[in-house]
Amino acid sequence: PSDILIEPDGSVRGGTVPALVERLTAHEQADTTFTKAFLMTYKSFTTLNGLFDTLVDRFRIQPPENLTPAEYEEWGKLKQHVIQMRYMFPDLLRYDPSSFSRRVINTLKSMVVDDDVLDKEDAYILDRMKEFISSEEVSRFAAAKQLMNTIERAVRDGVKTLVNTSLGPPPAPIYPKTNKKLKLLDIDPLELARQLTIMESLLYQKIKPMECLQRSREQKTEHVDNITTKIIHFFYQIACWVADAVLSKEDARKRAQVVKHLISVADRCRTLNNFSSMIAITSGLNTPPIRRLKRTWEQVNPRFMAQFGACEMTIDSNKNFTKYRQLMASVTPPCVPFIGVFLSTLQFIQDGNPDNLPGGLVNFRKRQKASEVISDIKRWQAQPFNFHHLQTVLAYIEECLASYNDTKALSEHFWARSLEREPREREDEKMARLLQESGFL
Repeated sequence: PSDILIEPDGSVRGGTVPALVERLTAHEQADTTFTKAFLMTYKSFTTLNGLFDTLVDRFRIQPPENLTPAEYEEWGKLKQHVIQMRYMFPDLLRYDPSSFSRRVINTLKSMVVDDDVLDKEDAYILDRMKEFISSEEVSRFAAAKQLMNTIERAVRDGVKTLVNTSLGPPPAPIYPKTNKKLKLLDIDPLELARQLTIMESLLYQKIKPMECLQRSREQKTEHVDNITTKIIHFFYQIACWVADAVLSKEDARKRAQVVKHLISVADRCRTLNNFSSMIAITSGLNTPPIRRLKRTWEQVNPRFMAQFGACEMTIDSNKNFTKYRQLMASVTPPCVPFIGVFLSTLQFIQDGNPDNLPGGLVNFRKRQKASEVISDIKRWQAQPFNFHHLQTVLAYIEECLASYNDTKALSEHFWARSLEREPREREDEKMARLLQESGFL
């Protein structure tokens, strides 16, 4: 049929919304891959109310025209299996009268059970579902009673919270050695990495699939106030914090000390699988105002430079982040991935594929590709990290990051501060300085 296109491998290339819903609730064995992709991405081609109405219509299919009274009576027993008007009446006799209705109800149940299908603002649909399944034609199904219990439980329990199922106690924390006001160098690199990981992980756990899709579909995202925007902002705040921490020291040796400390933190983040913070710190150290500080970097010894190189290599953007993708394929949870790679991939899918195919069909292959990326995002949300929360360190980080909001103005400030710390020098001036620092002059 022209209202749905099926690939040779059985996957759906495209279709009208009613045809896609028809496949979603087909009486044959459920296509779990299709169902998963549909429920993740449906808001990109229909609305929640529109989907619900189509499902209800699917449940209440009207009889074909010109049936005899006897045929009409027989159809009444089988009406849940009249897939579309195009089917011949004798074909209906092959179908189990109750399986199709259960598929519609079970689809509604999947929408309620899966945390990623309904957002908080979608809660109104639960009342519509309850009204529907309370009707006489629906309530006689056992699946309807199960759905009602599921809805009531969802309303009662609200948003699910991630439970730490990891075995064993968390590692012993490394407390700062001072009781005074904390400074960056007072915090052990490993513990600072752990606390950053706690903060990053809490943000990452809140990502919703439709937010990622929305971001890729929006041309301007500054006004989009969602968790992905907050994660990106958090990333830039860390990068700015890193640059500011280095530039805050007047003496080159002290700047080098800060650089080495931050490299250690980034390297610890790498070993903890917190790639988001690792890349943020590495990016901060690689900004032009910091990279140009030759007198500072000259005092960072090879051991730290090797650690820094390992972090840089992890996120090498050559060949579409090939090395990073290979690493992620071998990593075991828990993990905080770098969301930028996911968002870039979704943007590539969005820009490289039309929303609709000829004939007004929804390009479902595009949604399938996007759902695969979203599934990868979700894979890293399943297991939390198991670290002690050190409130003094967490509060210190939050206080530090709070002042870095206007990244454009900060960039100009950092460049001016960098030139102030290490003014540009001629080659003869550099040679004289090096000889003097080496004790020859």
